[in-house]
Amino acid sequence: MPEPTDTLALPPVPAPAPATHPSRDRIGAVLFAFGLAAPLFALAFTWSTTMTRFEKRAMAPWPAFTLTTSFPPAFERAFADRFGGRDSLIHVHHASLLGLFGVSGLATVLPGRDGWLYWLGEDGHSLDRHYRGTASFPQAYIDGSVAELLRRREWLAARGIAYVVAVVPEKFTIYPEYLPAWVDGAVVPSPFDRTAAALRDHPELAFIDLRPALRAAKARERVYYRTDSHWNYNGATIGYDAIMREIVRLLPPGRLPGVVPAPQPPYVPGKDYYSGDLVTMLDLARWIREDDVAPLSKVRADATRRCAQRVEPDPAPDIELYVCARAELPRAIVLRDSMFNPLIPIFAENFSRVLFVSSRQLDTSLIEREKPDVVIEELVERMLHAPGAYPIPH
Repeated sequence: MPEPTDTLALPPVPAPAPATHPSRDRIGAVLFAFGLAAPLFALAFTWSTTMTRFEKRAMAPWPAFTLTTSFPPAFERAFADRFGGRDSLIHVHHASLLGLFGVSGLATVLPGRDGWLYWLGEDGHSLDRHYRGTASFPQAYIDGSVAELLRRREWLAARGIAYVVAVVPEKFTIYPEYLPAWVDGAVVPSPFDRTAAALRDHPELAFIDLRPALRAAKARERVYYRTDSHWNYNGATIGYDAIMREIVRLLPPGRLPGVVPAPQPPYVPGKDYYSGDLVTMLDLARWIREDDVAPLSKVRADATRRCAQRVEPDPAPDIELYVCARAELPRAIVLRDSMFNPLIPIFAENFSRVLFVSSRQLDTSLIEREKPDVVIEELVERMLHAPGAYPIPH
């Protein structure tokens, strides 16, 4: 029979601490104090930083000292954005989430299958809005953009200027098969479908839907990057061919003597690699890369051999000007976003003077001053609502 337990007995006295115990405590205390002080000391390097590395947003400004309740939270926001080791901690966080759990540390980047990454737009809802159909895209957006595109075309036509509109599909529109298994496409027409359907009633507008050409081309070659939000050079040349065909059709016969063919840079397996903007946002570009099957860098490396050269300084912060010393060539203005970047070197070769404008606004004063033969408007699928938001003056 076991001995009864004495509930009033004191616990046994622990063994004496080892001789190293005080030294160990001192070392622990010093390390703890250093850990607390390090972020404060790091402010010497981050105090004047203005942009966050991962979110790509403006850091919270340092507030002026005041004895009010608004000062502590404002100071906390500014200090948190410049916290010592913040970038390293975020990097470890992103790498751990993606490597261990297959999820992204950013609300705007979605990991797919087989190493594919998808950009979810500036607000993180582009996939829901343009593919899944779980976020609304009001009909007023479509009506507004269709009306504005037709208004722009009419305004330009009255001045003898041709007008071409091209929409670049999102990566998930062309490569839905690499989306996560839980992502289902919408059973109703997408905003792109609805816009294209509305414009079929207006054949006077040169509207280029690049989806069929890109879907056909992807059976032969990869046309979008796996680790980037953009199409690759293969995809860009599909867009180039379609846009230039439409320009030739719209310009008077002989106005454009011939379309400059897009160069085809050689891909060297095992040597040509690329890390896109999506892994850069996750700070994993050093560890994640893909085969660069259509190396744009090799096209850009031949810049000095081309006729069209960029003029410095540019006329305005949102404009790039290229000039080719061939007066017989037409002039152009391109309203564009980053999808047009890989087209710039080859596109400019077809014009004596071309302005690439990073804006959705059709600047009528710029048109009147430049007097182009053609205006090209390129926009990515998630920005289909943008023309309606920037109407030209009536």
